[in-house]
Amino acid sequence: MERGYEAVGMREIAEAVGKQPIQIYRLKLSKADILAELIIELNQEQIEALPVLCKRVRGTAALDRTCSYLRELYKLDIQHLPIRSVGAAFGWMWSADQERHVLAQVAQLVAPVVQWMQDAGLEDVEARVIGIWSLYYVGYRHAVIHGGSASACLKAIKPSLSYFFK
Repeated sequence: MERGYEAVGMREIAEAVGKQPIQIYRLKLSKADILAELIIELNQEQIEALPVLCKRVRGTAALDRTCSYLRELYKLDIQHLPIRSVGAAFGWMWSADQERHVLAQVAQLVAPVVQWMQDAGLEDVEARVIGIWSLYYVGYRHAVIHGGSASACLKAIKPSLSYFFK
């Protein structure tokens, strides 16, 4: 968090957890593996917070509910901005199993949006939700680059987001 992903070596990581580097290497862990596990843990915290997040959602229309929900997710992600931004930059290094795990978690995170879209009678919900999640990352990039708030992240994507609800 202090020096960045690329500046920290496995020796320092091992020392930080009270291990010898060889112990970490014997586990066949890389920095990318450790990063993936951090991201998976953060995602799991968000999944466990879903009941509370969904209670905070405002609005009756699917778009309004989705915007409110995404704002809440942004608030959580911005709390972990350094880890999340490194995850976005180095996620391509994760194993296929880690990637599948993260994708399954994303499916859980977007489940409320899927339900609201289905309740609204929209078709092709899966494709729409993939587009919404892609936009979510566009808004998140706003926070990474510009230090934006959750509201600023949402404002950056809302014009495009509305297309998925037509």
